[in-house]
Amino acid sequence: MNDVYKKKVELLLRILPFVTDEECFAIHGGTAINLFVKNLNRLSVDIDVTYLPLEDRATSLKYINEALMRIADKTKRSFSDIRVISRLDICKITCERQGCQVKIEVNQTKRGLVCGEARLYPLCEKAQRLFGMEVDARIVSLSQLYGGKIPAALSRQHPRDLFDVKQMDIPLSEVKDGIIYCLLGSDRPIHESFSPNFIDQREAMENQFVGMSDIPFSYEEFEMTRNKLIKGVNDIMTEADKRFLVSYEELTVNREESPYSMFFDFPSVKWKIQNLQKLKTTNPRKLKAEANKLRLILGIE
Repeated sequence: MNDVYKKKVELLLRILPFVTDEECFAIHGGTAINLFVKNLNRLSVDIDVTYLPLEDRATSLKYINEALMRIADKTKRSFSDIRVISRLDICKITCERQGCQVKIEVNQTKRGLVCGEARLYPLCEKAQRLFGMEVDARIVSLSQLYGGKIPAALSRQHPRDLFDVKQMDIPLSEVKDGIIYCLLGSDRPIHESFSPNFIDQREAMENQFVGMSDIPFSYEEFEMTRNKLIKGVNDIMTEADKRFLVSYEELTVNREESPYSMFFDFPSVKWKIQNLQKLKTTNPRKLKAEANKLRLILGIE
């Protein structure tokens, strides 16, 4: 593992307790997976945060930024030589120290917990030995954790995300609800997750992944993992799931009869529906075309 990445992780782990102090926050993403749920399959250098309470947007952003400022203040008091850059307009702070940078960012839209409760995890044993620290982190449910990772892997197709997917030891079927929740609140058309256009990620592999893990992961393995994931996500969808997703995209879904009605009160899903309604008003042909693409990919007549 690259020493530069190790220094960043060390800084991250020294800041992370201040995030855990905020009970309104839980973490998700690569740091949650690799430093806590798994046994340091790779290094991860950013802190992705979920705001747990379900409140209106203005109230949520107010409390998110108050919590971020408390984290920033504690960080400044703990390091005499640290620079903390606050971007409260995007709910993000960046900490810079001795050439290392760690970002803490709260997702403004995907607020709330789904598919179970958040829980505290201890730092994995390998990281404890490597960095000589003991740290706890509050982490979203496994279905929400991997349910967010998988759509990200299909959308960005970043080597880090697909590496994390390859290391999964949970069947896709067990995190299907989390996947569907994230698809319903995605800022991209749903069909792109079931049949994405392939992105050449050789440069990202070399510049943004190599040095993060001691586990071999070639570009050929990256491509195989991507293909397997696309097939797997398509395969776990039942006929009812497919019809639900199409009706959701074309705004004909019956919420009361939906198998995923529990997700409709979450901010990201409300936001997506509002955007679909705007599209229906401004460009109904495009709305229909996007839904028809999904219908064709999923094989729904």
